[in-house]
Amino acid sequence: MFLYVIALFSTTLIDSTLTTPTFSPSSTTELRRLTVDPLTGTVYVGAVNHLYQLDNNLNLVIDVTTGPVQDDKNCADFDKTTGQLECTNLQLSTTDNYNQVTISYSL
Repeated sequence: MFLYVIALFSTTLIDSTLTTPTFSPSSTTELRRLTVDPLTGTVYVGAVNHLYQLDNNLNLVIDVTTGPVQDDKNCADFDKTTGQLECTNLQLSTTDNYNQVTISYSL
């Protein structure tokens, strides 16, 4: 729904014909968060297992896959240097990544 709202804001009038840019992710994923850079119009969308960057016409620029990953919900001990879980008796399962925050920051 929020992409529809953005589409309304980025609607352009060409030759008296109303055109509305749209974005549809390539996979069936739940779109969760949206941020628009007010200086460039770049749109950032956080979704389940994906982060999308769109230009101001809602064309896909970047699609980053963030999941699913093998994880143990009972293990929070993560070694930043090796990128590995440091728990014993890991019980790994495929876990979706729910991207919760998208922020646009300009200096």
